Amino acid sequence: MSFFWLALFSYLFEKDSILEKAEDDGFFYKNAEISEVSACKPEKNAVCISHNGKNYLVKKSGNLEIEAKIVNDSIHLTLSPDQAYISYFLYIQSGCDVHKVQITKREIVLKEKAANITRLQMTGTGVGGPEILWSRKFKEEKLQPFSDNFDKSIKSLRKSCKKPAISIDKALEEAAGKSLAKIQNEGLKHYSSKEGGIRHTGIHKKILGENLFTAKNEAEAWKMLVLSPSHLYNLINPQFRHYFYTIKKEKDEVSGAIVFSE
Repeated sequence: MSFFWLALFSYLFEKDSILEKAEDDGFFYKNAEISEVSACKPEKNAVCISHNGKNYLVKKSGNLEIEAKIVNDSIHLTLSPDQAYISYFLYIQSGCDVHKVQITKREIVLKEKAANITRLQMTGTGVGGPEILWSRKFKEEKLQPFSDNFDKSIKSLRKSCKKPAISIDKALEEAAGKSLAKIQNEGLKHYSSKEGGIRHTGIHKKILGENLFTAKNEAEAWKMLVLSPSHLYNLINPQFRHYFYTIKKEKDEVSGAIVFSE
């Protein structure tokens, strides 16, 4: 693996940890610029974080603005969209259930009671496919831990969440391999101007899904997936009955792709 990719993966790992700390401090944007600073002065839509003995300024990227308020046990969202994204989706997690809703209004009042919501996550569809832009945790939820490999882990998760069984389908192997190659060549993008997306891999399925990841190891990748509602949505989606996963292990990291179908 080249020095460029080693540096990029190291940055991704640090970025995830820094954004996790930023969320604990009330900064919920995931599309953010992170810069190391000697002295950090607070700015609008930014937060100062100390991590591994260094100081970082975490500042929101783009023009998206999201405000979330709890009023009488209802969550009110106000969205100011960024023209860089053609559509937005909100993932609403309540324990083992995740609902996906396309956002078409600037003012949203969720039907679910705030007390029942584990986490909200907003994604935007850009030129590289869906991106996680904002995420807010409302309460802790312990889901199935990693169990030796992804096959055991996914099946155990779905069983514990009382979702239909899922099985490996070799017909999805080629598509998963192409998605993994895309990660190696272009980073964590679901859509490529050269290769297209999961719909351009020749799979003849009505319903498809895809999770991409990079992490220090498989257990860490699993943790990142189950703590992200948009990824958990695919892992436990009852419409998905088949999947295939492929991973590539290097010395200090692992990257992988999981493709789902009905």
